[in-house]
Amino acid sequence: MSGRARALLPLAGFAIAAVSAMCGIGGGLFAVPILHYLFHLSLARSVATALCLVWCVALSSTVSELLHPGGAILWTVVGVLVITSLAGTQVGYRAARTIPTRGLKALFCVALLSVGIRVLVGSGGAASAPLEGFELEPASLLAVAAIGFFAGVVVPLLGVGGGLVVVPALLLCLPEAGFLGARAAALATAVVSASRSLWLYQRDGLIDWKAGGFFGVGAVVGAAVGVALVHLPGAATVGQAILGVALLMAAVRFGMDVRRGGTKDADEEQDA
Repeated sequence: MSGRARALLPLAGFAIAAVSAMCGIGGGLFAVPILHYLFHLSLARSVATALCLVWCVALSSTVSELLHPGGAILWTVVGVLVITSLAGTQVGYRAARTIPTRGLKALFCVALLSVGIRVLVGSGGAASAPLEGFELEPASLLAVAAIGFFAGVVVPLLGVGGGLVVVPALLLCLPEAGFLGARAAALATAVVSASRSLWLYQRDGLIDWKAGGFFGVGAVVGAAVGVALVHLPGAATVGQAILGVALLMAAVRFGMDVRRGGTKDADEEQDA
């Protein structure tokens, strides 16, 4: 990747982070295609490097949420999600080492398509806050634990923050958390799961730290802006619509590659 190309990454990181923080995802669903298709990193290296952006989005969003007067972090939910997501992260990392490039692209296509449709059709009540006096009932504990585990699996597998699992699943199983509570919990959990995944990929030398650093600089600022925007009336609905369209477009691109059958496995691809 040339120096000129890296110079574009902070702007891309800012835009990705602003939208991602509004919707409760880490931004890897955007970052991986950018690194893979535009900057020609191998898919494995793109997934690993995208986690730099995911970590910056998650950390900046969580700090901004804490400082915001309308902050909606549900710490009991986050605690359960963090514990179980760490177990899932280890499983996802091992799976990522065995699934070929075409298989990963198929997973991306399905994930992008399903989440994009969910975002587009589920914008009603998008800015709802957690109910007053919210408490995690024992009956809901196992459901949240399962959500955390599966979210942890997708972090190293797809280079994302896990929000694509956590946000819709919490809205389904724990509607009293509201959209704002679900997205805040997803991002707070991603701080830990992305940290673990980064450490695992660093051991294999797959992270392009220069590209990840450039991405991260823009992401820190963009995530803070996204948190401020999502608490404004109507802003979350607009953000979800933009996100849904972008996800569907990316799904089409991955689907075309899968249908053609063919690219080399990640280990065989050359980094630009």
